[in-house]
Amino acid sequence: MVRSNGGSSFLAYGSRKWDAICHNYFKKSDIYPEKMHGDVLWVGMGNAYGPRNQSKNVKTTTIIEKYKNIIDNFDIPSKNWNIIEACAYSHEFKDEKFDFIILDIWGGILYANELNSLTDKYKKYLKKHGQLLTIKTLKIIN
Repeated sequence: MVRSNGGSSFLAYGSRKWDAICHNYFKKSDIYPEKMHGDVLWVGMGNAYGPRNQSKNVKTTTIIEKYKNIIDNFDIPSKNWNIIEACAYSHEFKDEKFDFIILDIWGGILYANELNSLTDKYKKYLKKHGQLLTIKTLKIIN
């Protein structure tokens, strides 16, 4: 099992408790995977709660994850996700555009300059009416 890097650092990813934590974490951030559609980009994989619970109206799921051990533990080959092992700060897409982009690479606290940097970087990959979603439950430090 993979340990989280966030506020629940002693709770192993993959435990049943993590799904309940993620459900609340997403709900408080107004992120509803079950309402998503089209092409979705998850920046950060975690325990894959979001991709596992997204709507059947999602056509493609792309995930950027830096850590191979997380990919190995939480990939579900039958889901046919496009998983890219890369750093969210340096990976570039060519012509891909997404209906939803979810930035979720932080645990515990978040530095405002990192959030702003990734928001600016990824909004260029949104489709015309796409949505960029970020986690609202983390403490932001300037």
